[in-house]
Amino acid sequence: MDITEQYQNLTTMINDNLPLRAFPIRELVQIFRQNGHPITLKTELTITGVHNSGDISGIMCVVELVDGYKLVCALTHLIFTRNVSFYSEIADYQKKRAKRIKRLNSTGLN
Repeated sequence: MDITEQYQNLTTMINDNLPLRAFPIRELVQIFRQNGHPITLKTELTITGVHNSGDISGIMCVVELVDGYKLVCALTHLIFTRNVSFYSEIADYQKKRAKRIKRLNSTGLN
């Protein structure tokens, strides 16, 4: 299965299971705080939308706080509990995506 198909399959899985709960990684906590929303690593976020932006940005999620504030972030910026039925697919995507980003960033623009 190629990357395009993998991204689309996972996007469909997530979309079919919305709303979905997740927790932020440290960098996402900082972004929320910079925008006036003092969350922590233990703040539960609700994923209300998902979009496959292809290899440029990967899978993007609309996350919402209890107060209604929404933000779009990469799926790689979210932590899921193992009780999500497709947890292994998400974890696999996140691991491969992180490696891919690192590889793309190291090749430079030349």
